[in-house]
Amino acid sequence: MKGAPYEQLWIHRLMLKDIVRGETYRRALEAVIKPDSIVLDMGAGSGILSFFAATAGARKVYAVEKTSIARLTNELAKDNNLLDRVEILNCDVLEINLPEKVDVLVSEWLGPFGIDENLLHPLLTTRDRWLKSGGKMLPERVTAWMAPAYDPALDSDMFFWQSRPYGLDLQTIAKYTSNEIRYNQNHIGVEDLLAEPKPMWTTDLYAFETANARQPFSCSHTFTCKRRSVLNCVIVWFDADFPHGISLACGPGAPRNHWASTVCPMAQLLEVRPGNEIRIDFECELDEVPGRSFSNWSVWIDGQMKERHNTRNSFH
Repeated sequence: MKGAPYEQLWIHRLMLKDIVRGETYRRALEAVIKPDSIVLDMGAGSGILSFFAATAGARKVYAVEKTSIARLTNELAKDNNLLDRVEILNCDVLEINLPEKVDVLVSEWLGPFGIDENLLHPLLTTRDRWLKSGGKMLPERVTAWMAPAYDPALDSDMFFWQSRPYGLDLQTIAKYTSNEIRYNQNHIGVEDLLAEPKPMWTTDLYAFETANARQPFSCSHTFTCKRRSVLNCVIVWFDADFPHGISLACGPGAPRNHWASTVCPMAQLLEVRPGNEIRIDFECELDEVPGRSFSNWSVWIDGQMKERHNTRNSFH
């Protein structure tokens, strides 16, 4: 496949087919749009959020998309008779020059940890420049969560590489695999968590300072193990809050969506019992390349360091 990911149709098909994602944004836009509303859709992609805003009654929608997928956005707007209200701007959002400020700033900028799509800084810059005082942001607040867990699918995969398949030592593959984050893991359930989840970080889109948007995000939590099991990963997900009590949940037990849970592996199985103190240190470092970040995580049990992992050490 050629081109950046968001220039490729497959990823837009994936997002458009995520009904949980689409319906949440549609309901949130319908709740805040008024007949005189001016809306800015940052990173419009296929234009679906812009179309929701227009059909909800917005007077004007600026759909800003810098990749070549904007050609598709234009075709879809034409097919749905929305070009009279949806203006498609095929450029970087940081370079736009609008004739007016906007009442609503909507964007689907969310990565598995909430912040790791590298879109937070341009979103906040756009907020500072174009959102009216008292204007609405969709979503308003995003919280990332984590918990120690046992993932049977990861266990099966790692066992294969560590079991001398074909009579060969392939454990080096297991070593690299343990530094690879696994995204979109819909099979993770609440029953796989070994302790109550804790928040990693919360991003309040109205209050977060633009100058801090490119700093590493980090946290350290100690969990009390609630049952006898084995520990082989850290599970991460996010929840997004919209106005009027509308929310989008992505973790274990939430309605199925394309984000789902994210698995940060470990190289070995660690036995744990009720009452064990499990400490997890986690850091996500944003990269200059759009859509790319690096993460590291370490796991301690009852004060003893067990494993440390970093996506920079994966095979690439």
